[in-house]
Amino acid sequence: MDLRKITESNREAWNQASLIHQKNRKLNLREEFAKPGFSTLDQIETEALMKIGLDGKAIAQLSCNNGRETLSLVNLGAESAVGFDISDEAIKEAKNLREVSGLNCKFVRTDVYDIGEEYFGKFDLVYISIGALCWLPDLAKFFELVSAILKSDGQLFIYEAHPVLNMIAETDESEFDSENPFNVCCSYFKKEPWITTTGLDYIGGTKYDSKPSYSFSQPLGDILNGIISNGITIKSFTEYGHDISESFKHLEKDNKLPMSYILTGEKSAN
Repeated sequence: MDLRKITESNREAWNQASLIHQKNRKLNLREEFAKPGFSTLDQIETEALMKIGLDGKAIAQLSCNNGRETLSLVNLGAESAVGFDISDEAIKEAKNLREVSGLNCKFVRTDVYDIGEEYFGKFDLVYISIGALCWLPDLAKFFELVSAILKSDGQLFIYEAHPVLNMIAETDESEFDSENPFNVCCSYFKKEPWITTTGLDYIGGTKYDSKPSYSFSQPLGDILNGIISNGITIKSFTEYGHDISESFKHLEKDNKLPMSYILTGEKSAN
């Protein structure tokens, strides 16, 4: 299956999921973003971003979903932000939230692989958050795009789930063993995608017949090499024992595995 068929199928699956998320979400984002300074970013991420500095910066978020993080970045001091996402329904919600917030944001419905040259060299910071990388069938091509849209000396910020978690079964999966929740059930080096047809409702936890979605186990080496090979110098890499995917909270207390990480990088001036 080629890249375009994968991303188009994922677009259809996320269009379904976005509408279900809006129904099942308990937090009223319209009300919250009507308030000055509202942010959905957690304390650890916020402190890391404040250390980098957001004031006056133009930011791009790739795979922005409904734009809640994009809007939060502007509320934390960024001059402007553009969120890109493949889902029509997610971008509709993002534009709605932008209207009630009045923030200097723009939202673009596009496959990230199709982001046009009009955005090349335009951003001081590219921001990538939880659940973005696993949907990308070609990491090298993705980070080539990241480098292209960054200004010279522009920065990269990633706050993601640690790929080691792809080896562990979630509680609702058949491979899950309550007596041995750390049991390794998948290869870290799994090449073929996971294909899901039971929905993507990570908010309400409901199951439904969905369009097929394709996600990938992205080994850390592939992520790092994709960044380095596209002219971005890694400045810091910090692993954490807390789960930002909401799928492995039951493992946090044991503090045995890295469950999330923050990576920062900078595009070479040359």
